[in-house]
Amino acid sequence: MATTRVTGRGQKSPVDEEFLKQLYQGGELLAQGRVPEARQLLERAHQLQPRNEKGRNLLGLAYFKLGLFDRAAEIYEALVRDNPVDATLRVNLGLVYLKTNALQRAMREFEAATDLQPDHQKAHNYLGLALAQAGEYGRAREHFVKAGSEVMAEKMAKAIAGEKFARPSRSMPVLPREPTPAPRPMAPVEGQWGTQFGLDETPPAPRPAQEEEPEELRFAEDEGPGALSGSPADAAGAEEERTPADNVEAEMGAALAETSQAETPGEPLPQSLDEAVPELPSRVAAFRPGADVPLLAELVPALALAGASQAQPFRVGNGSFAARVEGELLTRLEGLVAYTGQIHFQPEVKRFRGRPTDEPFGDGAGRFVRASGQGVLFLEPAASRSFLAVDLGDVGAYVREECVFAFEEAVAFDNGKVPSEVAPDLELVHLRGQGRVVLSLGGTLRSVPVAEETPVTVPLSHLVGWQGKVTPRVVPLPGEEAAPRVAVELSGEGFALIVLPVR
Repeated sequence: MATTRVTGRGQKSPVDEEFLKQLYQGGELLAQGRVPEARQLLERAHQLQPRNEKGRNLLGLAYFKLGLFDRAAEIYEALVRDNPVDATLRVNLGLVYLKTNALQRAMREFEAATDLQPDHQKAHNYLGLALAQAGEYGRAREHFVKAGSEVMAEKMAKAIAGEKFARPSRSMPVLPREPTPAPRPMAPVEGQWGTQFGLDETPPAPRPAQEEEPEELRFAEDEGPGALSGSPADAAGAEEERTPADNVEAEMGAALAETSQAETPGEPLPQSLDEAVPELPSRVAAFRPGADVPLLAELVPALALAGASQAQPFRVGNGSFAARVEGELLTRLEGLVAYTGQIHFQPEVKRFRGRPTDEPFGDGAGRFVRASGQGVLFLEPAASRSFLAVDLGDVGAYVREECVFAFEEAVAFDNGKVPSEVAPDLELVHLRGQGRVVLSLGGTLRSVPVAEETPVTVPLSHLVGWQGKVTPRVVPLPGEEAAPRVAVELSGEGFALIVLPVR
């Protein structure tokens, strides 16, 4: 729940007054379809109160409408972490994934929403859409039935019956009509550890306001006069404006409107993500004779990898990473898919107390190199891992060597080890100075406070590193004596950096 600072006799501070002004004006512009203008005001409100739930929700919606799906994903992933039992927020996050064809992630969020709220018709409907796109027509039909969408349930039944005689040619892959960059798999961690950098994109023009249908949007508790509230959907005549009934994709789009119901009547307000989802490409269409196939010349530009820029030297997306080389950059080349420009690579060695050693920094394909010149690197993470870009700020960090993927030349580093009698020594990198670092993680980054009176012990499988004046010690965990589990005990003052694996 958002909090408001007060001054004097219960009056809001100037900062809070400015926040509310930017929030409400941004919300009004969003409701009017003036999304680029709304974005500017909502970003200003977010800077003033970055933890305000209402402001984050509106900003996420603005990013979604502008096609900035990486940023929308960051917002809603953070909201879901803060409100893990809120079904509506999970639906919104699932819609971001669904819009970018990240079907597995979308289905996971929709399934979580139906577990939390079994009668959530929209969640069942969107889960049905995602399953239909994945070709799981039987499961899709079950959820369309629960959503009350008889038309789509019947279509799934026909698709199941028609698979045996209407399969598409194996020689011609069915490609999505409007491929878009997928969202980043994890949101930035707020606090001293740094934040994920935004994307340097030119947003597409928003859809005309008359094509939109007002829809629900979850907000935190109202904060005063003029606070935004829900509004009923007005879908009158929607079916008449859609394409003929034999167009499966259009009917899937119509199903969105059929299940859209506002929760609370009131003044017009910004729409939720579900009204902003256009008709979605689906594998169902591939089973119709004459299904559309995109022209390669039109498809290729839309599939271009998102590159880094001078303003955004590190660009992290869903399953991808782009790094701009302007001078020098230290990075691994594991997962390299392409690079542009003129870049030279020199193998890097470890450093001890600021001086280079003869020992290689990393092994094999994962060895660090010093990239120099000018250009952009395009890389992908190893299986079951993802990238997170952070800014060190004024606080350095000790990070396990295997978790460090790249960092700017301005970042000073030293290599070291924590001796161990129960396992191989723990290889570490001490990173410090003003600069940015890219971490390679097997899940979501989290932290646990370390205090003098309360040391923290972390299993080695979950340890990323630590910040602060912390002393590490490798210790065994209770278990079988023949193969004890290994952990690291951290004492002192600071934070333990841990990773929660994605399941």
